Parts: sequence; C-alpha cells; structure tokens
Amino acid sequence: MDTEALVKRYRYLWTGETVSASLFVLLLVIAAVRDGAYVNWIARAYGVVVVVWILMQAVLFWRWKLRLLAQEQRTLPAPIVLRFRRFKHLNWILIGAFPLIVVVEWLATDGHLNQADVGLGLLIVVGAVLEQINYYHYQLMYFDSRYDWRYLMQTKRLRIGSIAKMLTPSISDDGKVTY
Repeated sequence: MDTEALVKRYRYLWTGETVSASLFVLLLVIAAVRDGAYVNWIARAYGVVVVVWILMQAVLFWRWKLRLLAQEQRTLPAPIVLRFRRFKHLNWILIGAFPLIVVVEWLATDGHLNQADVGLGLLIVVGAVLEQINYYHYQLMYFDSRYDWRYLMQTKRLRIGSIAKMLTPSISDDGKVTY
C-alpha cells in the first residue's frame, strides 16, 4: 500500500476502534441506568471494561503507526513495544479473572446470581478473547481490506496480528535485533 492509503487505513482503524469502545460504554451505561439494579450488571460491566481496555490498546497502536508514518519511520520506540508486551500479558490475566468477578457478583447478591448478567458477561469476554487474538496473535478480520482478503485467499492461512508483528523480533544479516 502507498503512504496515502496507509494513512487512510490507520485513521479508519483507530477511529473505528474508538467509536466501538465508546458505543460499548454508552450502551452499557444506558441499559444499567434504565435497569437500576446495578448489582445485576457486574459481569457485563467487567466484560465491557476488558473489551474497551483492549480496544484502547488498538487505538494507541494505530495512532502510533500513523505518527511513525508521518515521521517516515517503521519501528515503534522500545518503551512503547515493552508497554504492549505488558498489555498482552495483562489482557490474558484480565480475561482469566472473569470467574472471580462472577464470584464477586455471587457474594454481592447473597448467592442469587443474575444468569443473564453472567451469560452476557461471558459472551462479552469471549469478544475480548477474539480482540486479543486479533491483535496479539492472529488477525481474524479480513473483510475491511482487499489486501488482507487477497492474502487469506492466496495463502489459506491467517496473518500474524498487527501488534503481534510489532512484538516479534527480527534479526538482520548483521545480527541486529529489531522489533
């Protein structure tokens, strides 16, 4: 892709993730306020927080990519790469903590779990898992770019996720390691 196409794509990606995250929060707040029984929203709220957390990492990543493109550079600064490495691990911890949140809800409701909350919360956390895989492991979305779709059709394999590529070291012929 040429530079202009990349600028458009990066802008589209970071604004799309920002809008998605904002809509998730807005819909959660509207529904919870309408319901009024906030204790019945613990699992769903936690799931939304985790999804939004991962989406905001994507926003940060795409904004950095846009900045690097403007500076005609290719690699992110080492402290940023390190931050994303930490995010990757923290995300799995947050995803794995969902059962603890269900226990918290169970305790907060004196053992009367709201099954809809737990079920929808679990569904939202599955969305967080998909976002985590999409960015930090293998790209799962191929419908927003002809280039990506063509790659999938030609190779019959998933691409490495955008952030995962950045976190994977490459070694040049002279032995220099870059990320």
